[in-house]
Amino acid sequence: MQACIMYFVTRISLPGTLPERVVPALVLTCLLLCVSGEAKAASGSYIDFGSYDTHRALAAGTERGVTFKNGAARLARGRTKGTLTSRVYDSAHKDTFIPSWNARTPSGTWLRIEMRVRSGGSWTRWWDMGVWAEGTGTMKRHGVDGQRAGDWRVLTDTLQSIGPVFADAYQYRLTLLSKRTGSTPSVRAIYVTTSNSYRDGDVLLEANESLWGDDLSVPARSQMIYPNGGEVWCSPTSLSMVMAYWANKMGRRGLDQEVPTVARGTYDYVYRGNGNWPFNTAYAASNGLKASVNRFSSLGQVERWIAKGVPVIASISWERGGLTGAPLPASSGHLLVIRGFTEAGNVIVNDPAAGTNSGVRRIYQRDELHRAWFESGSGGVAYIVRPESWSVPDRTYARGSW
Repeated sequence: MQACIMYFVTRISLPGTLPERVVPALVLTCLLLCVSGEAKAASGSYIDFGSYDTHRALAAGTERGVTFKNGAARLARGRTKGTLTSRVYDSAHKDTFIPSWNARTPSGTWLRIEMRVRSGGSWTRWWDMGVWAEGTGTMKRHGVDGQRAGDWRVLTDTLQSIGPVFADAYQYRLTLLSKRTGSTPSVRAIYVTTSNSYRDGDVLLEANESLWGDDLSVPARSQMIYPNGGEVWCSPTSLSMVMAYWANKMGRRGLDQEVPTVARGTYDYVYRGNGNWPFNTAYAASNGLKASVNRFSSLGQVERWIAKGVPVIASISWERGGLTGAPLPASSGHLLVIRGFTEAGNVIVNDPAAGTNSGVRRIYQRDELHRAWFESGSGGVAYIVRPESWSVPDRTYARGSW
């Protein structure tokens, strides 16, 4: 039986735990064949992941006042400002762009990340995608509000078109800044996730029952036990849990950080919250991990990461009654950790919205979490956080997601 799918996009704001973003809505107009709550895999990827994490990849552009050392971009000697502009990268029929980065910013240094896209044969302006610093003594990290021109706009950390408008190419521009010569930020990776939001919900990889039954030992932490802001700390709490997992796996105690510490390190001083996706992955990277914002199309892809021992942080949303057993009745934006799958293929999570640490580990119905993540949520946005040298799933299964 052939799946028949019609797509449209609903533009809404996501208050509360996540920044304002555009969320695609999916309407199924015909009967879908399902495998454990997921549709049969569609043909053709609508997602791409640009990974620029080698000297060769980072240097494949134009630099001014920037040099490279040990594979990382740094300010050249005697400079307090430098720019690195990427070459042009293809992005056929994409309308959504999310950059993320791995960098160190010692005291007195910071970064600025910009993007532009080519649409209808013309380049857009350069868009501010974030100003990043680990500390707050010199520059408070922040997104940039009020960016909208022509057919494009920035929603906190995401560049997206307004209406059915697509780009066929993009560039990023990285600006390294320092208050004094001799001190420099260093950038070892830039990632760009691109996608076609009108196809959010398309399943690109089916489930693999042979991978069910794994449950990673991710420490359980509740955001709700913190009275001064904890109710909106789903993202830093999820990140704290995953960092603690790697602390245990690697014997690196410094990665095991309390939730308020991670919340301070991911706070966006313009958005006034902790839900800026790239700020969370940048914080993990500043602690020596490799971290990126990705977009998945199916739980079948997550199964491959769990099999490699890597938990996945997922950005979801659901209406009342849409996620059986959840500690919240509904949410317009929430993050949790996927840590495994039951023998029946349902999803084992650490949900930070639980009232106590003991209630954090939960099991959600596979079809319900699929809808909350891919169809009514962020369209499959995830954080992938792991050690630099850790084995990852074969790209055969990526379908553009990593």
